[in-house]
Amino acid sequence: MAENTESVRGRPRDRARQRAVLDATRELLAEGGYEALTLAAVSRRAGVGRPLLYQWWGSKAALVQETLFTRPPGIRGPDEAMPFADTVTAMVREMVQHQSRPEYRRGLPGLIADMVADPDLQRRADDDYIAPIRAHYRAVFARGIAAGEVRPDTDGAAVLDTLRGAVMLHTLVGPALDTEALVRHLAGIVLHGVLLHPSR
Repeated sequence: MAENTESVRGRPRDRARQRAVLDATRELLAEGGYEALTLAAVSRRAGVGRPLLYQWWGSKAALVQETLFTRPPGIRGPDEAMPFADTVTAMVREMVQHQSRPEYRRGLPGLIADMVADPDLQRRADDDYIAPIRAHYRAVFARGIAAGEVRPDTDGAAVLDTLRGAVMLHTLVGPALDTEALVRHLAGIVLHGVLLHPSR
């Protein structure tokens, strides 16, 4: 998940109005899902004009991308001073917690459909949101390789993509494991696969 960023459209965003819009979008996604969401409803809930939403985001899909793919309040990233195995577990936990949120579960399927139909939306997601996370995973696994803990052929970006698919399936399709059980399950699979001498 990327951090919230300034808009590239027009003037810099007012932080308070940006937060109000993203909060309203989260609430409406959790209540009605992607298909029922409209920019008119978001503008009413956030107390801002609809033209502002078009100026800053341009479309419903772009607004939902930022809402779902940036780190919301209450979810913290891992402490990079932790041992490698603990860092990986914390990264898995962050992903599971984020994708378990009701707005993510109810908003992602419709957003994915629009992204499949619009390559520009997919490129925006890759460039603005996924690329920074991919770079972070590469850096974490590169440190593990340099420390002699991780297999030298490990590709941190490939690990990220594998986790994204696994977490999506577990959280969207009738999750059979609770959050912590899913974290242990997925982190254990990753660590067993990448550590030179797995101990757990």
